[in-house]
Amino acid sequence: MQSNSKLILYVVCLSTFFASLMQNIYSPIIPLLRDSFHVSLSMVNASVSIFIFIVAIMQIGCGALIDVKGARYILMPSIAISIAASIGCAVTKDFTWFLVFRALQAVGTAPIPLIAATTIGKLYQGVERGSAMGTYQMLMSIAPAVAPVLGGWIGGKYNYPGIFWFLTGVSLLLLLGNGLYFPKDQRNRSASINIRRMIVQYGIVLRSQVGRGILMISFLYFFLYFALIVYLPALLTDQYHMSLTIVGLLYLPMAVSMILGTVVYKSIQAKIDQRRILVYSNLMAASSILIFALTESYSLVGLSIGLFLYGTAGGLIAPLYSTMISSEFEEQRASALGLYNLIRYVGMSAGPLICGLIIVNFGSSMTFAAFGVLFVVLSIWMVKRVSTQHVTQPVAKEI
Repeated sequence: MQSNSKLILYVVCLSTFFASLMQNIYSPIIPLLRDSFHVSLSMVNASVSIFIFIVAIMQIGCGALIDVKGARYILMPSIAISIAASIGCAVTKDFTWFLVFRALQAVGTAPIPLIAATTIGKLYQGVERGSAMGTYQMLMSIAPAVAPVLGGWIGGKYNYPGIFWFLTGVSLLLLLGNGLYFPKDQRNRSASINIRRMIVQYGIVLRSQVGRGILMISFLYFFLYFALIVYLPALLTDQYHMSLTIVGLLYLPMAVSMILGTVVYKSIQAKIDQRRILVYSNLMAASSILIFALTESYSLVGLSIGLFLYGTAGGLIAPLYSTMISSEFEEQRASALGLYNLIRYVGMSAGPLICGLIIVNFGSSMTFAAFGVLFVVLSIWMVKRVSTQHVTQPVAKEI
């Protein structure tokens, strides 16, 4: 049973890795798509926005559907849709059809990370669940770093169709692997899903103090994460007069440290109860924002330290919150994780816009300092309301 659970873990984690790859792999060839289809850059960027929007919106419906119908019932058709959509993107010569197929690819991709997290929550208990969530989150963190490199290499060698033929081949392998090893559903397939039932499912999550706390902190973390990503190039070019090549390198502290944070979580979650990890990770995130706010205009070293600590905190927070949600909402696990994913996407979208407007009026240092203080306040509020019984788990061997 243990070896079978590990095999399923590797299958769903690899599925999640390649699902994330599909979202990020063609970023380096956006100019190539513009020239190949003879459209404006804004039109190509629209294909990126459409993908993210569809993935975000589908988290709500998919979560409730998985809870009622079962994960395999959703997973297999989703991968089949991804295969058809990838073929469509590879062969079409019309940009309108390309947008349609890219949207379908988002539809097929959207449920996969949610299904993976839900399945891990079902297969594992205690710190074994935390370790498995750490593996899942680590691959989720690696994919955005690997995808642009892989996409640039394939696109440069085989043009944009090569990327989508590659994704077609990967999707076929995922269909085969999940078809052979993904567990069959125990749900009643004749059960129906309706708006009333969805509202009840999500209402249970929102009425929980643990649920509300996780959603608020997650929103704020990813709100600030993407606000920093968008703000950083302007800061480094205007304030420090750096070239775009060097600017790109200074994104590494946050990307690498997020992976490091996930590795640290996997190693400590069997030794330290989750309440303490919750306190340390939230306070690290809040402190790092304050460090960034105090140093960003004066010290390159200081702002790099702030970014590194913020990424490390994110690497701890993401698997921790996924584990907490899986433990807290056994019957509404997929719905709760879907809502969690939606809130993260909303934070990603809102951060650059809202934070940018505030910076224009109040300045960057004051803006990030205020959000750092808000992070501290929300973290203290959350920790006080999360009882030890929800987050303290017995020690078990690591996955």
